[in-house]
Amino acid sequence: MNDSQATDKQINIASDHPSLAGHFPGNPLVPGVVILDHVRQCIAQWKHFSVEASSLKSVKFLSPVLMSDVSSQSLNIVLEEKKSLSSSQAIKIEFRCLQDDDLIVQGQWLIEADRSK
Repeated sequence: MNDSQATDKQINIASDHPSLAGHFPGNPLVPGVVILDHVRQCIAQWKHFSVEASSLKSVKFLSPVLMSDVSSQSLNIVLEEKKSLSSSQAIKIEFRCLQDDDLIVQGQWLIEADRSK
């Protein structure tokens, strides 16, 4: 990832991820929090600062990521920094997660501009 205004990264979620055993037995699907954690990690790597002081302005889960009969699922995370119209020092990142060409999750992440971490 680089310092441009937009980037994307491919991630893989393995079928042996610890959260899948209980979510849901016999019909496993990737919990939303696992996908959002990958988004958070991608933002931190891309922008080279902590995403700890942040908030989700919006998030919409459009389709489940099913894990039946597969060893892993690949998602493409697309990130785009948007200019803030307010005087706030927060950075607004819009994100989309795609599986193949299907939109799975979309939202906005607001990050306080403390880049010292």
